[in-house]
Amino acid sequence: MTFISQKIILLFLFVIIAGGGIVHIVGQKKSVEEALAQPMREVTLALVSDLAGSSSPLPLLGTVVSRNEAIIRAESSGKLMNVYKKLGDHVAAGTVIAEFENSGERAAVLQAEGAYESAKATQGMATINTNIAEINTDSSSISLQTAKTQALNTLTAAYTSFDNAVRAKTDSQFSNPQTREAKFNLMLSDSKLLITLEEQHVNVESLITKREVRNRTLSIQDNLLEELDIMTKEANTIKTYLDNLALALTHSIPDTNTPPATIEAYKTATGLARAEIGATLAALSVSKNALSASIAGNKVSEKNLTQTNEGSAAIANASLKSALGNLQAAQSRLNKTIIRSPISGTLNSLAVATGDFVSPYQEIGLVSNNGALEVVAYITEEDAKEIAVDTKVNIDGANGIITRIAPALDPKTKKIEVRIGILGNARNFVNGQSLQIQVPRAHPIHLVDTNAPIELPLSTLKITPTGAVVFTVNAKNELEAHPVKEGALLGDRIIILEGLTPDMRIVTDARGLKAGTRVTIKE
Repeated sequence: MTFISQKIILLFLFVIIAGGGIVHIVGQKKSVEEALAQPMREVTLALVSDLAGSSSPLPLLGTVVSRNEAIIRAESSGKLMNVYKKLGDHVAAGTVIAEFENSGERAAVLQAEGAYESAKATQGMATINTNIAEINTDSSSISLQTAKTQALNTLTAAYTSFDNAVRAKTDSQFSNPQTREAKFNLMLSDSKLLITLEEQHVNVESLITKREVRNRTLSIQDNLLEELDIMTKEANTIKTYLDNLALALTHSIPDTNTPPATIEAYKTATGLARAEIGATLAALSVSKNALSASIAGNKVSEKNLTQTNEGSAAIANASLKSALGNLQAAQSRLNKTIIRSPISGTLNSLAVATGDFVSPYQEIGLVSNNGALEVVAYITEEDAKEIAVDTKVNIDGANGIITRIAPALDPKTKKIEVRIGILGNARNFVNGQSLQIQVPRAHPIHLVDTNAPIELPLSTLKITPTGAVVFTVNAKNELEAHPVKEGALLGDRIIILEGLTPDMRIVTDARGLKAGTRVTIKE
């Protein structure tokens, strides 16, 4: 190869290398110009202490309820022969909703009505014949035998009442109820009352057992007045026991075995038992008065037949009262087989149908006044400190106002109940509806304790493969990432357990950002 050819080749290579360098330099210059031409991200900074302050609205989940509603429960058990109303019907207070099979109860009422009418007729005849009829010793003796028979019947009925009130209605509240090891099933804070109640229960069970044995041997030849006095004392003993049982139920503590609904059923059963014993005491008193009057009349008739008339009148009056008591008791039993609405409103729930078998105290339905609605929400103790009564709130776009804040925790939810009234037209809301509520905080809390967990808006965090971070801006206007440890999620906010201090200035919206990006700070 000649010297000239070599020079030409070297010159050619130089031109190629120089051209490539110029292209590279021009390309770099163009990339820098394009980077400089692209606008930087604008961010807003805020102190952690300001972001952690509870100045944002408190989000709550509420439920629409009626201000006037009632649960309908069965007072008896058996098969429902008829359900007269359907879901959504409007009912007035006292309207019959359903009815048990009650032919036996209706027959008992009819029989009691006949006895009452007969007693009225007897009383009328006794009144008319007081001054004109001559009653001999034999008729007085018959009256006395009748009074004794009625007294004996009263003693028999009283034992049945004892057994029904204690063993049928309240024994379920005790373990081993008919033994000396009987124990009250509910938790009770008053230990003295608990000891007294369990001792009384054992005594009452023994009393009922002895009374059953005694009643088997009673006859009209026995001193029935004395027996009525003894049984009255026994009834008062049972009444005292039931009064203490009712008191214990009001102080009982719900748990997983005995929830509040079970305690309410116990209270209802105990109330019915107390009423039954009260009626028994009244019946014993009436029977004693009647028997006393009959005995007195019989003694007087032996001396003076004229005075016997007054005794007959007293007996007639006592018989009338006894018949009236029996009639009212029969009517009460019949009424328990007829399920009525306690208030006026709409049947929002109806859990039974014709032919269903229903247990005592089972829920039948729910009647509510759907024209008078409000919202119920539950909040924590800490959140309760940040809201106040009469605060206006946002209810899914509608306006409301806080009307009540409970002074204590709800025993079911272990939170504080808040009642919110609906301002304006409530027709857009439905009873039972769940909705979102935004409540302005009445007392914003600013972060002071540097060791306390910090609550921040979710927008300040960015989730990366290595964990959550927040961003600060350094002196070169570049983003710096700071790892943080996350805690509980609270709606649109989150608890930060570690990684921040109240005096840090962080980016308020971390979405789309990454460490090292140059930014401008929005003032």
